[in-house]
Amino acid sequence: MFNVASLLFAMTIAMAACGNGKSTAPSDDVIFSADREGNIDIYKLRGASGEISRLTNAQGKDHSPAWSPKRDIIAFLTDRNGSNELWLMDWNGESKRQLSGPGKTITAFRWAPDSKVIAIEIAETDSRWIAIIEIESSEITPLTSTKEDVRIGGWSPDAQWLVYAMVNSDSDGLRKRNPNGVDEITITSGLHTNPVWSPDGRWIAFSQESEQGASNLIITDNNAENVLTINADEFDETNFEWAPNSKNIVFSSESSGNAEIYTATPDGKTIQQLTSNRVTDTLPRWSSNGSSILFLSGKDGTFDLYSMDKNGDQQKRMTSKSDRIINADW
Repeated sequence: MFNVASLLFAMTIAMAACGNGKSTAPSDDVIFSADREGNIDIYKLRGASGEISRLTNAQGKDHSPAWSPKRDIIAFLTDRNGSNELWLMDWNGESKRQLSGPGKTITAFRWAPDSKVIAIEIAETDSRWIAIIEIESSEITPLTSTKEDVRIGGWSPDAQWLVYAMVNSDSDGLRKRNPNGVDEITITSGLHTNPVWSPDGRWIAFSQESEQGASNLIITDNNAENVLTINADEFDETNFEWAPNSKNIVFSSESSGNAEIYTATPDGKTIQQLTSNRVTDTLPRWSSNGSSILFLSGKDGTFDLYSMDKNGDQQKRMTSKSDRIINADW
């Protein structure tokens, strides 16, 4: 005889075993934004099969997708309502919702390590400021003054600090701020931008403008007591990202004549060129386990997604329509 009570009990146990029951994306799935059909939308590429599915399909530009650290939510920017807003959706494209309110132009964002809040960079007429927005309530808490001009950096691994760059002022440089307190600490002075914390919390990588006007890659410890220039020349080193184990940093550099992908150790003693060709290789991203690197390769503004292992071997083309892929996250 069918026993409803027993069935309900079994379902309760199963749900408890699954936590909150929310699914997450496979670790090899890639999300990217591209102009594939006359409009910029967000797509997901299944790493196991190579199948590509469209996650957004709305008027306006949907771009800059980023996985939450738990890989259950995708945050992205869209101008479907006129100005750049921050939206969220489940990892499979369901349950889309606007997170930032109207009237605010979001130029960049960074997930906190706990996936509960996001740091956002908000553009005003002549400046930008940073705030923290909660995922559940959409409540916004300013982190920097709206009268200053700053550029967002990244979170410390323990989420106790957010590093950012002061620009267009008499006190340019990197600072870190405690989002849950009042402390603000100056790390460096000078025209320094794009700070990114290493996953182990020991290092901060950032860009520094050289005498030739190039953007050089610099690595320092938390207190700027040990500062190292990875490659001091007249060429740009950009789009850098730390490996999950913090033992290497991947970046794009034009030092060989055009943009290629490189890795370097934090001490700068080992620099390895991973790609070599006559096109542009850029926007490298590590896989979650640090064994592979995703990057864009192409020319004349038309890029495809490729992957390779951390030594530059086993290069594989992941998309083949030669569309205008803009950015991606792995």
